[in-house]
Amino acid sequence: MIWKVIAQSVIGSSHVAGGKSCEDAVHYCQILLPDGDEALIGFVSDGAGSAIYAAEASATAVKQGAEILSGWIAAEKEIDDTALVELAEQIYDQLNGLAKEKEVPLNEFSCTLLGFVLLPQKACFMQIGDGAIARNDGNGYFTHLWWPHNGEYQNTTTFLIDDPNLRNLNTKLIQESITEVALFTDGLQMLALNNETETVHQPFLNDLFKVLRMTESREHIDILNNRLAGYLASDTINSRTDDDKTLLLATRLTHGKQVV
Repeated sequence: MIWKVIAQSVIGSSHVAGGKSCEDAVHYCQILLPDGDEALIGFVSDGAGSAIYAAEASATAVKQGAEILSGWIAAEKEIDDTALVELAEQIYDQLNGLAKEKEVPLNEFSCTLLGFVLLPQKACFMQIGDGAIARNDGNGYFTHLWWPHNGEYQNTTTFLIDDPNLRNLNTKLIQESITEVALFTDGLQMLALNNETETVHQPFLNDLFKVLRMTESREHIDILNNRLAGYLASDTINSRTDDDKTLLLATRLTHGKQVV
């Protein structure tokens, strides 16, 4: 294992009070490459609170995104901006098909989507809607790729199914090795981002990554992953946000090291 990853989706206190389920989702996978290196794929999604099938939409989006990218890597397909648009189109079609099966309007499957594939010397990112992707710039400073896309009114955003032409989809390719990345849905924006300066709140991510960097075994990663769920469900976090919360953190080992 070259990548150390922890990821959790936790129900928000407002959803508990309203008798709703968690409508966030997260999915990731690590793929062994022919040269012995690894590719890392990760997605998070937030189902729209107004959508009947919000939870199914987000779960479908993250799972299919990872499956598509995994297949492309296995087939040695070139992953670029055009490929990322194609990926979003395939997920759009999948959600549209589910809506037709259930005979409901497509907006009942509204969800955001944020994702990446990290290759040894290239990183590919995509985002539609709010939440954010943050990366370590190589000097221990975290920068966001795009500021969360919010609509005209507070707590509104764009969703994957809003436009079949995907004009709100952001994609980016970075031709370098990325060592750390974080994905999170809008439930953590107030803690992870500074709205006044439109920057990442460094202490929030640094404190979490500091612990992840020190883990040395799969067992310790599993323990830390469970603690992440408890942390996201804690009174400390719930006092700042009552929404569902999803966070994925990944840090890459260097110099040929591996977690055993």
